[in-house]
Formats: sequence, C-alpha cells, structure tokens
Amino acid sequence: MIRKLYKLTSRAAGWLASQSAMIFMLAGDERLAAEPPERFGRAWLGLAAGSMLWGIVLANVWGISWTVFHDPEYYVIMPPAITLALYCLWPFKRAVGALGRQLGGQSVEGRMVAVAVVVVVLAMTFMRLSPDSYRGEFPRLPWWIAWVRPQDKPYRVLLLMPAWGTWAMLITLKFCRLGERTEPQLAALVRGCDAVMVAIFMAVLLGVSIFYFHYLGLGGQVLVPLATIVAAIAGGIGFCRPPGGLTRQGLLAANLATQIAFVMAYLVGR
Repeated sequence: MIRKLYKLTSRAAGWLASQSAMIFMLAGDERLAAEPPERFGRAWLGLAAGSMLWGIVLANVWGISWTVFHDPEYYVIMPPAITLALYCLWPFKRAVGALGRQLGGQSVEGRMVAVAVVVVVLAMTFMRLSPDSYRGEFPRLPWWIAWVRPQDKPYRVLLLMPAWGTWAMLITLKFCRLGERTEPQLAALVRGCDAVMVAIFMAVLLGVSIFYFHYLGLGGQVLVPLATIVAAIAGGIGFCRPPGGLTRQGLLAANLATQIAFVMAYLVGR
C-alpha cells in the first residue's frame, strides 16, 4: 500500500513538474530554453490555476504550523517562518532571485544584498500577519459555505497573494512589447494570452478581495486592490520596458513585487 502510494505521488509530482506553467515559474534558464516554444501558448491558464493552488498550499502550511505550534510563545514566529521558508524555497524561489537581480544591478554583491533585503521584507510582512478573527463581519455566511471565507484573516491574504502576482505577469504581457532579449517561450505565451481573460481574472480577484476585506471599511476595501493594481502595472512596466523588452526575469520580479505590495496594502488598511 505504501509503495503504491509512493509511486502514485511520484507520478503526480513528475506530471506537475513537466507542465509548462511550472517550468516557466521554477525551471532554470537552460531547462526553459530546451522546451519547445509552442508548449507555452496556453501556459497562462496553468499560471492562473497554479497561483490559486499555491495560495491554498500556503494557507494550509500556515494552518498546520499554527496547529502544531499552538502555544502563544511559538505562534508569533513558527507559522510565518515555516510558510516563508516554503514560499522562498519552492514556488517563488526564482521570483525572489529575479527581483533581487532587478534591484541589485550588475554586481554580484549588489544582487546578493538585494535578495537579502527582499527576504527580510517578506519576513517582516509575514510576521505582521497576526490573527484578528475577533473582528466581526457582516453578513455572516451559512455554515455550508462559510469555508470560502476563512475566519482568520492571514489565510485570506495567503490565498490571494500568488493570484495577484500572476495577474501582474499577465497584465504586463499586454503593456510591454517583445524585444531582442525575449525568450521564444515567453513570446509564445504572449501570443496565446487573451486580453479578455486577463480582464476577467482581474475582475474575479477584485471581487474576492472586496469580499475578503470588507471588514476593513470602505477605505481598506479600495486601498488593498487599488494599490495592488497600481504596483502590478508599475512593476511590470518598470522591469520589462528597459531596452530588450519582455523577459521572464522581469515578469517574475513584477510578480513578487506585486505580492509584497498587496500584503503591505493590507497591513496599512488593517
């Protein structure tokens, strides 16, 4: 039984790792370059679906950590630390490096310092995601659907972070042009990405954000998505408009910068 479960898990992990969206987010430059560009024409769908999956994974890791380290002495540090470790070492390891590379300039030392600063900023924001379930909300949802809106607010932030980051990548495809540095795989992604679907994706995220953060009042409801949208567009243009045009590194940097802006806007609104 255990052997069959192991084989099934291995096959599932292998299949997931072979998907174009996963390759785009996690693979090295050589692995990406070895892939046929035509595989990435519909990768935007995988990126959108994957971002929702990553949000669920992060929220569950936070919840399991909270259950294991329920003592108040450990709660302050353990769930943020464990979730951040997973965040930086798996789904967004390339994004952390990309943002550090964009901010650190050409020197190796500058990039290393920038990566360290990015990780510290992430750690500080994760540490501030303290539970505030005591805040009442209206209207209360029926028990059979209440699970879609977690009572503890950090889960809501973790669920939406990756999705907003992915939207930043997709909207950047519509603001920035291909260039001499654009990877063929990215060029195929640009050609296959539908502007209408990107707009629908934003509308869904906007609606869920308002639904999740209505308890912050009108100011918080407006601030969180508005600041995130502005950061996504500004970050995408800033990282992908320099000479050479769109690059995967620029998109990944915009992804992470948008996620950081989203969390900070939530903290300010709270």
